[in-house]
Amino acid sequence: MRLAAFDLDGTLLNRENRIGDANAAALRALMARGVVCAPATARGYRAAMRLFAEHGIVPAAIASGGADVRLADGTVVQQVELPEAFVHALAAIADRERWNITFAGAERTLRRQAEIPDWLRDSPRAGIEIVPDLAGANLSGLLTALVEAEPGHIALSALDGWRGEVATKTAITFSGHTLITFTNAAADKGTALKALCAALDIDPAEAAAFGDSEVDLPMFAVAGIAVAMENGTAEAKAAATHIAPPADEDGVARALRVLSAE
Repeated sequence: MRLAAFDLDGTLLNRENRIGDANAAALRALMARGVVCAPATARGYRAAMRLFAEHGIVPAAIASGGADVRLADGTVVQQVELPEAFVHALAAIADRERWNITFAGAERTLRRQAEIPDWLRDSPRAGIEIVPDLAGANLSGLLTALVEAEPGHIALSALDGWRGEVATKTAITFSGHTLITFTNAAADKGTALKALCAALDIDPAEAAAFGDSEVDLPMFAVAGIAVAMENGTAEAKAAATHIAPPADEDGVARALRVLSAE
C-alpha cells in the first residue's frame, strides 16, 4: 500500500465528529512508513484540513466530493467547478424549500441556514459564510453542494436537465441523515483518486480506499483495496474487498492492523 484515502463521515470520524486518537495514531504510523494519506470527502478542503490539524497531521486531500484534489503541501492537482447556472438553479430551490445547503469553493464555504449554530457564533471561522437565503449571494467558483433533503424530493426534478453535466450521489452522516451531493459530472472520488495517484506516480492498484456509502463507490472501483465500514450501506459493503469494524469503534485503525499483517 502506497496511498490510503479515507472518507470522513461514517468512516474516519467518530460520533463526536472528530478523528479519534487510535485512528490518528494509525494514520501517523502509515505516513511514517511513507504511505500517502488523504481524506476523501464531500466537505470542502479547509473544513477537512481542520480535522487533521488538531492531531498534527498534514495529509494530501480529495475534497469537495472529488472536485478539489491537492498534495500535502497544498499544491492543487485538479479543481472542477460546478456549472454556475446550475448553482443558481439549485440555490433558488433551496431558498424556496427552506433547505439547509452547503456550497464549498476552493477557499470558502457558503451555507444557507436560518440560524447560525452556537459553535460558529462562539468561534467564527475564516472562509465560512452563513446566510439565511442565497438570493444575492456570491455563487461563483463553487465546487460542490451538499443538500439536506430527501433523495427523490419532487423539487429536485427541476434539475433533471443537468444530468449530463452534474453528478448526484448520496452520503450518510453519522446520525443517519442523508445528504445529497452534487459535483461536476467530470469529478467524483474515483477520478480524484486516479488524479492524485498520477500526480504522485503511484499505481492505483497500490492504493486503499475506505468508505461507507454510495459516494465512495467510484473510489472503490479504482483502488486495489476497498474497505467498507460495518456501519456502511449494503451497496458499499458489496463493492468492498474488506469489511472494517464500525467507525465509532476505531474501525479504520483496526482494519489497517489487519491489512498490515496480510
